[in-house]
Amino acid sequence: MTDTLRVEGDATVVSITINRPRRRNALDDATLHALVAALDDAARSGSTAIVLSGEGTVSFCAGSDIKELAGQTLPERIAHTDLGQTAGDRLEQSPCVVIAAIEGYCLGGGLELALACDLRIAGSGSTLGLPEVQIDALPSWGGTYRLPRVVGIGRAKEITLFGRRLDAQEALAWGLVSEVVPQGGARERALEVARGLAGAAARETVVRAKQLINGGYGVDGSVGRQLELLADSAQLASGGFEQSFKSFGSS
Repeated sequence: MTDTLRVEGDATVVSITINRPRRRNALDDATLHALVAALDDAARSGSTAIVLSGEGTVSFCAGSDIKELAGQTLPERIAHTDLGQTAGDRLEQSPCVVIAAIEGYCLGGGLELALACDLRIAGSGSTLGLPEVQIDALPSWGGTYRLPRVVGIGRAKEITLFGRRLDAQEALAWGLVSEVVPQGGARERALEVARGLAGAAARETVVRAKQLINGGYGVDGSVGRQLELLADSAQLASGGFEQSFKSFGSS
């Protein structure tokens, strides 16, 4: 682990904070490697939820560390893109529910990582966007395929091709974030939501539901229903479901 990433929490909720405020929490290779490792640790630990945030209220994450990129060779830059994609995939595929607590700037790779999370909560002073095309770069950590799934293809083009930046209320109206809270309150609200989920649902149930949504999106309806049937068969056979069913029936 590195001091540019802070990991806290307990057996049910893990808080991961990008700790590079002087660089607007931009991600260099070392921090990305640490993030992937922290996500793997949380997955193995049996935690139900992860809250991802940036240190302070100025920036959730400004994406790649441009200063580091400027000194890299072409193969190193390509490896950096691959590493960013790996981090996004780990967030999306984590058996934990992942909540992004957004404050300040959430741009470029920062927004791409937030898009890979299951829920996004924003402070009122947040700004979200993908500015890469405007500097002759590309959003390549999953933004071009995750963003249209969240806001629709037309709005995704407006953000990506024309550099449209959204404030917190616009992001809420577009469905890019699920909730807006007073500035500085996103992390606490995200932790509150995470603890509520952890106290209400078994991790195995959350895992199955998340896998069904991720795996079933975009497939033929018959395939999606078959996936549901298989998953529900396992769920119905679980001891946890039997206990919850009896408790519900007696209430």
